[in-house]
Amino acid sequence: MAVEALPKTEREQTSNEPKRKRKFAVFASVYAAVIIVLNVAALLSRQLCDFFTDHLFFIAANTTGRISGLFPFSLGEVLISLAIVLLVTTIIICIILIFNHKQDTYKRFAAAWLRVMAVIVLTVALLYTFNCSYLYLSTPMQFAGGTREFDVDEFEAVRNMVVNECNALAPQMEREDDGTMIFTGDSAKAAAEALRGISGDFPRLSGYYPPAKEMWGSYFMYKSDIIGVYFPFSMEANYSSYVSDSFLPHVIAHEYAHLKGYIYENEANFMSFLACINSDDPAVRYSGYLCVLYYIEKDYTSSVPDERAAKQVQLSNLVRFDDYCYDRKTWEYLQERDKEKEQPKIAEAAEKVGDTLTDIYQDALDYTPNYSEVTLLMMQYYTEVGSFAAE
Repeated sequence: MAVEALPKTEREQTSNEPKRKRKFAVFASVYAAVIIVLNVAALLSRQLCDFFTDHLFFIAANTTGRISGLFPFSLGEVLISLAIVLLVTTIIICIILIFNHKQDTYKRFAAAWLRVMAVIVLTVALLYTFNCSYLYLSTPMQFAGGTREFDVDEFEAVRNMVVNECNALAPQMEREDDGTMIFTGDSAKAAAEALRGISGDFPRLSGYYPPAKEMWGSYFMYKSDIIGVYFPFSMEANYSSYVSDSFLPHVIAHEYAHLKGYIYENEANFMSFLACINSDDPAVRYSGYLCVLYYIEKDYTSSVPDERAAKQVQLSNLVRFDDYCYDRKTWEYLQERDKEKEQPKIAEAAEKVGDTLTDIYQDALDYTPNYSEVTLLMMQYYTEVGSFAAE
């Protein structure tokens, strides 16, 4: 009886397959164990997270951030698209494997593919651990005045100061014929310089800042109520191309603050505010005050009777005109685009994807965004220092 022998190369591949499987199983197990240990250590020791955030996290911006900064587009956005392609491809490969499981060549291909995907997933988990989890589990920012309550008079004084500054700066801005504010400078450079300007008091803010980048998917950001994004896997600060010039320096400074370890939204807002208002550029200072105006005005009006609020300094019409993340022309364009037939489905999909991804990481870390708590940080800082302006 004649027996057809496998070619030598196929025999070698077949005999080596169990060995490869064992080696990879050991490698993947060790890799996963390291990630688990790192996360358990972070959960058990806030001091470890604080040390990492203060003294080691900057390495990510200086390495990964510099590499991603070489690309003129958002590498993080490309990685998201690639992740979707890889996920769909993996599902298709697994479905084919169900019907083609007896073919050795395809089985080896599928196994190799799944091993690569496993390494990618583990690497993503490791990057997320260092660039997100450790930051969220570090000690939240709090100044010396954080343990006491603030009376209405103190709150009112800070609120009126912000409104007065906005009213004074608004007429100084360069504008188009319809009144829309124009910022002719380099917003990213201005934001980075502003943050470095307060690094004497907040050392994390010193050092390298990668270029901030517009997002191709800005319409999806708009539908998901997002105007800026910190990508922990590419260490990039990204922003919507639709953001108004009055808000842009603040938005970029906010995302840059995330890159420096201020992962909580109220902290990034406060860092952006404090940096921007100490800038030499009036437009950047204006953006800094505008960025907290909504929160402090909302918190103030909900804390006092209408009669008392009405007696305080009021916002000028020009400030009210500027006080939105989209200028009037952009808003009208977006509203018109929403009316196009294909947009509702796209918008609905974008909103669902954005909400789902946000819910996943917030639930995993038991974290709720706290943008409005920037008011509390402002009160604590003002009480401790006595002024927001640098000496």
